[in-house]
Amino acid sequence: ATMLFLVVCCLEISDLLFAVDSVSAIVAQVNDLFLAYTSAVFAMLGLRAMFFVIDVLAQMFTLLKYGVAAVLCFIGVKLIVSRMYHIPPAVVCIVLVSAIGSSMVASVLQDRWSRLVEDILSSKSLKRSSPAPTPTIKEIMPKVEGGTMGANAGP
Repeated sequence: ATMLFLVVCCLEISDLLFAVDSVSAIVAQVNDLFLAYTSAVFAMLGLRAMFFVIDVLAQMFTLLKYGVAAVLCFIGVKLIVSRMYHIPPAVVCIVLVSAIGSSMVASVLQDRWSRLVEDILSSKSLKRSSPAPTPTIKEIMPKVEGGTMGANAGP
């Protein structure tokens, strides 16, 4: 058995544990068992692929983790108040899309702002630094024997 085999085994065991946990949670919320089991199967199949997508997005958008945190907090509050007040699905969709979208837009704006500040600071530091020394004529002109250009110094 190689190390890759052990890693795949660990991943499959964690997928199985996730599936068992999520099925019991879904069955408690949804009355239709077929819908509950199929949603758990599709969640398990797409979980690993979605992790890699979110990982790439989190590297691209630096503030995405705060948007995801806002979504998770909203879902927690929604679950807490669900017995007292029903939040319409349209409001839930608007909150989820706006939280993720605003965190992505904020990430792009932050990256542009930081590049602009870096450009301004680098241009100011270039202006402050002393100019490069002017080369002397000896450095520019090729060295010729005797200090003068002879007959054989042509191209």
